[in-house]
Amino acid sequence: MRDQAAFGSSAFGKALVALLMAFLGLMAAPSAWAATGPAGGSAGADFSAQARSLGLSNAQASDLQDRVDAYLAKTHGTQVAANKIALDRGGVLLLTLPGEERARDLDAKGDALTTALAPCPYTYVCAYSGQNFTGDELRLFTCNYPVRIYWNGTGSWINNQRSTLYARFYDSSYRVGWTSPGGYSEDRAAPWGWVWWLSPC
Repeated sequence: MRDQAAFGSSAFGKALVALLMAFLGLMAAPSAWAATGPAGGSAGADFSAQARSLGLSNAQASDLQDRVDAYLAKTHGTQVAANKIALDRGGVLLLTLPGEERARDLDAKGDALTTALAPCPYTYVCAYSGQNFTGDELRLFTCNYPVRIYWNGTGSWINNQRSTLYARFYDSSYRVGWTSPGGYSEDRAAPWGWVWWLSPC
């Protein structure tokens, strides 16, 4: 009888602790959501320190985040750096920093600026919003997964894959309108107006 009473008291205590922990977890959940943000990555505020460490003013950092947010609304990707979005279907989108012509990967290893600014790593197909590999940069590496292109006007692209891999450019009807030569190949003045999708191979 005494053992059963002790067991009941112990079980009650454990249940009370479990309820308290659940309550505290619910109270912490909104804070955790606010830290990660609705887009799945960290909220824009989390990257403001990184943007300012690059010498950007508060206004420039805010402008950059607005551009990132506009792309996030279209791509449904995940922001992983102040100027970088990881895309759901493979690849990344790098945005130019205010005052710069070329996008750069802030996560690039090594301390040389040329490493961060190197156009299109090997095994990738890269598309640029501007001519001569300037502007925002899309880096793709997953075959048979066309990624949406949101640019118009004249841009550029690089196919830095093996010579047997060809980038495919699709129109609005999802038909292949043009296929690039194998790597290495490039076009410094490519019309994006008709291109809706791009697959690296």
